Amino acid sequence: MSGTTVLDGICRYFGGPYDPKTHTYRASPVPGVGIVRRAWPKDDGHQDFFHGMPPGARTGSMLVFWIPRRSEGRFAVAGPYNGQKNVLYQIEGACYLRSRTPDAEDAQDDMYALQDALVEWMRRDRTLGKACFQAGEHVEGGSGTIDFDNGQPETKGQLTKSFFLMSFTALEIAQA
Repeated sequence: MSGTTVLDGICRYFGGPYDPKTHTYRASPVPGVGIVRRAWPKDDGHQDFFHGMPPGARTGSMLVFWIPRRSEGRFAVAGPYNGQKNVLYQIEGACYLRSRTPDAEDAQDDMYALQDALVEWMRRDRTLGKACFQAGEHVEGGSGTIDFDNGQPETKGQLTKSFFLMSFTALEIAQA
């Protein structure tokens, strides 16, 4: 599989079917995710953060997945032409949150709840909907963790903006 195929599969797993008109994945099965993207938008419309959520939802998000690094390990099996290739994709999901909660503490609680929901969704299928052989599992040369790095929230005009980065390794095995 190509990197584009793996990334598209991961976006579909977290965001639902691809919408070519908006270049987004707009039917996320994960509570709290408005839309998923595989590239940063030129305009991040506020309404996208709350897409598909019940009216009055207090916190919404946009999740952008990308592959900042990938590596390929090769090993020969029985002769000069047969072998296996392990392709490791370092996946990062940049999550941008917008919250209309009256208190910043509630917005922060919503951020942690979204992180829990993302991990729970990953636990359902280690292949992420057949996007890869496995993701978030230990492999040689890759991390066996799902990591979150949180940004400092900013509150202005009754809107709390927050950010976190979700990181994990996805493995694809190719026969060669």
